[in-house]
Amino acid sequence: MKVPTLEQGAFPSLHTTIMDDRKRGIAADTDDGGPPSKRQATAANGAAMRMGDLDKEKDVENFQKGAIFRQMKEYQRERNDLQSQVKDLTRRATYHDDHIRLIDAWFSQLLDEISVLIQGAPVADKSSESFSSSLLGENSNTFEEHLGSRSKKIKDVIQNIYSRIPQASPEVNALQERMSALLAAEKAHIVELQRVVSEKEQLSERLENASYRYLVAEKKLDRAKSAAVQKLEQQAVLKRDDDTTKVKDEKSKSDKVETNGEVDAAAHAAIDSARREAVAVSEKRRLQVEQLEVENKKLTDELTAARSKAASATDDDYAVTGLFRTTKSQMDDMIRRINDLKATNTQLREEAQRLQAERTNYRAQVEEESRATIAENESSHHRNESDLIRIRNIRDELTAEIAILKGAQGNTSQSSDAVRELAEAREERIKALESEVERYKLQLGESKAASTTDLDDVGVEELKTRFRSLESQHSLLSIEMPSMEAAWRKSQALASKKVADVSAWEEQISRLGAEKAKADQKYFATMKSKETTEASLRALKAQSAKATEIVSSLKEAEQQSRLLAAGLEKQVAEAKDGLNRLEIQNRALQQKLNEGEISSQTAKTEISELRKLVTSKDETATKTGNEKRKIEVELSECKTRLDDAKKQVELLKKRTAKGDAAEADDWRKLAICPVCNNNLRNTALKFCGHCFCSGCVQDLISNRSRKCPSCGKAFGANDSTPITLA
Repeated sequence: MKVPTLEQGAFPSLHTTIMDDRKRGIAADTDDGGPPSKRQATAANGAAMRMGDLDKEKDVENFQKGAIFRQMKEYQRERNDLQSQVKDLTRRATYHDDHIRLIDAWFSQLLDEISVLIQGAPVADKSSESFSSSLLGENSNTFEEHLGSRSKKIKDVIQNIYSRIPQASPEVNALQERMSALLAAEKAHIVELQRVVSEKEQLSERLENASYRYLVAEKKLDRAKSAAVQKLEQQAVLKRDDDTTKVKDEKSKSDKVETNGEVDAAAHAAIDSARREAVAVSEKRRLQVEQLEVENKKLTDELTAARSKAASATDDDYAVTGLFRTTKSQMDDMIRRINDLKATNTQLREEAQRLQAERTNYRAQVEEESRATIAENESSHHRNESDLIRIRNIRDELTAEIAILKGAQGNTSQSSDAVRELAEAREERIKALESEVERYKLQLGESKAASTTDLDDVGVEELKTRFRSLESQHSLLSIEMPSMEAAWRKSQALASKKVADVSAWEEQISRLGAEKAKADQKYFATMKSKETTEASLRALKAQSAKATEIVSSLKEAEQQSRLLAAGLEKQVAEAKDGLNRLEIQNRALQQKLNEGEISSQTAKTEISELRKLVTSKDETATKTGNEKRKIEVELSECKTRLDDAKKQVELLKKRTAKGDAAEADDWRKLAICPVCNNNLRNTALKFCGHCFCSGCVQDLISNRSRKCPSCGKAFGANDSTPITLA
């Protein structure tokens, strides 16, 4: 008989059955009581020689790889489930944020309407901020401050309302307290009912999703099963007896109907168990909701009766109470004090008006003095600006003179250089003339010899002489030409320089003329600024005389202010006397008020103790009811699981009686670590994919024998990953 396998991640919201839960204990299969088996000998390449059949070892390796692949698929499904849950939570969080904003706006509108009813105008909201995302933390200080400010506003408005309402009789107060307690209990039951209904809807939705996924998984079960598992199943089928063969034949017929594989009985059992648990939980929830609806109806009737009794209270009932009389006496006392304060306020207002007029006069005087001072400062500023302009003009003149002197000095040096160059040119010219004179002398002697003799009659010596003379003339000419060329260049350069100097002198003369005209203008401007300075000096003298008059007037105003301060001090002393009298009266009234507060505080203490007692009992009852409902739901789930466990035990007993232990042993050998033969394979090596128990892998790492016992591949301390054979 085939052992069905169920992928763990296919139904994340239900209780799945893994391989460890379906197998018997490993310790029960060890028949020998001796020491644990030693590690078998390895071949030369380090590979383990524990299985004689290489095909079976290959099948085990494929089975391990299939287990790793299914584990990866399980992680992928869990990731998809978590992503869908995150999207759902994001949508719900957005809805809750909008809900909180609406509640905050509703509270603000309620406070405004109550303020309009009490004071005739809405209260100005200083914190008109919208709902902030920083208020979402449960233990956030900002959220606590926000709730504290909101509750303070609501308490202030409610206290103002209660201060305007006459005090009711003790019976009415007790009835109101009872009504408040019933309203609070009703709200608590309504909240609990809504929570239960929402949980029921969520469970129903999860049940539908699980059912749909179960149907999809049932259709794809044949593709989820690995080829290695099918091959091992076929080998296990060959070892069965005739009865098992008949069962296999019957199931092979059903395999023809399906695509590839058989229906997973464990999956059906898990889904059926989860469905029964969900049905039991929903039934228990339905009974609890019905009970809460009955209690809610009862509380609603009591609340309606209490409201009708509270609405029938009249003004006479409020008028006969002690709180109303105390409040009325306090109001009369406050009216008298307000009248006295109004008279004092009128007197102080008149005095303030007189002081305001004096302050206005003094301010006008100070403003006039400040304007005079500003005018004086402006005149001095203009004077300083004129002085600055004059100084700048003088600076420009001095700069121009310095430039002229530097230019004259440069022209002198240039003229001396030009004279020196002319002397050198003269020397060159003299040398050229001397060479020319020598040439002329030779020419004169040659012409004279030519006139006396004929060329044909000239001898060799004479020709040599002529040749020598011509050669000397040629050498003289060659010496004369460079000196003449140099003299010509120098004379041309000097001539052009002279022309440039003449043009520069002319330009300098024109510039000097312009500077002279500018200097004349500066002179006239300086004379004009001098006249302006004299006028400003006369104005300053007039302002000084006026300032003396202002100082004298200020001294007179100071004397008047001193007299006024003395009068004000006298009035302050009189006001202090009146204030002392009012303080004496206030002490007497405060004594009476303290006595009333002591009595009221005693009553409030008793009331608060009773309220705390009632609140604690209500909380205890609510917690007890919630715990009772949770325990009932858990009890129904446990009963369903117990029934399923009993059915599985009966099924296992039947299988054991039929003789399926050999097949289970074959399957168990595939899951046992081949190194120690005691523990399950729960750790896979990343490089080769072989699976061993975590203890053997840690031993290999600690012994520094970090090689796979099956294939001999090396691995590191972080090259292993935990797996689950499911």
